[in-house]
Amino acid sequence: MKIKENYVIKTIKDEFVVVPIKDEAIRFRGIITLNNTAKFIFETLKNRVMDKDELLELMLEKYDADQSLLEKDIDNFVRILEENDLLE
Repeated sequence: MKIKENYVIKTIKDEFVVVPIKDEAIRFRGIITLNNTAKFIFETLKNRVMDKDELLELMLEKYDADQSLLEKDIDNFVRILEENDLLE
């Protein structure tokens, strides 16, 4: 998995949002609000290709959380990315 090139994270007040730029701004008309976990996933997938298991391993290193909870977070956020066609 990898995030398409023309999406960036912007900070608006205390919130993080995904914003399309360039040609993607014509196709995708909206924003996606991110919590800290989703921001980590987005930034990780923006910088490199990674499968779910690799992403889970990184998240287990970063967060003191239950593995099943992190797997659920990954699945939910990846589903949102897929529904909005943000993955290559």
